[in-house]
Amino acid sequence: MTAPDHGPGVRIPPPVMVAGLLAVAWLLRQVMPVPIGPPLPALGALVIFAALALIGWAVLVMVRAGVDPRPDKPDAAMVEAGPFRFSRNPIYLGFLLVVAGFALRWGDLWAWVALAAAHLVLDRMVVAREEAYLATRFGAAYAAYRGRVRRWV
Repeated sequence: MTAPDHGPGVRIPPPVMVAGLLAVAWLLRQVMPVPIGPPLPALGALVIFAALALIGWAVLVMVRAGVDPRPDKPDAAMVEAGPFRFSRNPIYLGFLLVVAGFALRWGDLWAWVALAAAHLVLDRMVVAREEAYLATRFGAAYAAYRGRVRRWV
């Protein structure tokens, strides 16, 4: 009898992690702004729109493949189609692009710090766990995919 598959063990949803960091950046910006360039609201909005489109595309591809996009659930299949042909983590890449969009919109240091923190948190607390899980779950197929497709871009 095999042990039940509980997924990669990510307990805090990644959108919550990223939103929390962005909220802290917004709060710091309100209390102690550190402008580092002119706000670029139009460019920021464009980046956020592109990020949301990427996230939506990736989620749609996962759902169509019968895979629950939540990282606390076991994977029924390995997804290599759509944006997963270019990045092993297009949803998390989209989250980072959302933060970058806000950084451009605000023109403040705190959002760029939040971007660096979000990348670190996602890379260490989410992606590393998912990769270990997928390597165990899908073995050689995941190793081959990992050899073909970069982690981020």
